[in-house]
Amino acid sequence: MSRSVLARLLFICAGTFSTFSLLSCSSEERSAAFDLESAKKRWNTSEKLWNLQELISLEHGRVIFSKNCAACHGKEGGGNLAIGAPALVNNAIIKGDLKYHLALIKKGKNLMPSFAQTLNNEEIVDVAAYERNVWGNHDYSVFEGSLD
Repeated sequence: MSRSVLARLLFICAGTFSTFSLLSCSSEERSAAFDLESAKKRWNTSEKLWNLQELISLEHGRVIFSKNCAACHGKEGGGNLAIGAPALVNNAIIKGDLKYHLALIKKGKNLMPSFAQTLNNEEIVDVAAYERNVWGNHDYSVFEGSLD
């Protein structure tokens, strides 16, 4: 299900309801409760006000990161050099070329495993969007698209 279809399905008047379920055919993370007001507080800043679709992507990426990446990279992106997991705080790779960042998540490198069999393309994009907008990596964007 595309994000644009998902956004339309959520609620016609999302502003009236602060808590609703994320709908998805394939992802239990998106079926978890999504608190719109908490997401707005977490993500909106004076530099960037995120729209509903972007908030969904960022929150989805946050949940996926927590379940798949935080064990090595740390909940706050601090990394763990003892196991070869670099810090993601102010990270040049994350701040750099988007295609390389997405490929790194999908294919892995060195000790980092491939997530191609674990995460679908939309989930990889959402994780990258999350990583690119936390811990000083402020890209202020969420991207649509698929990986080849």
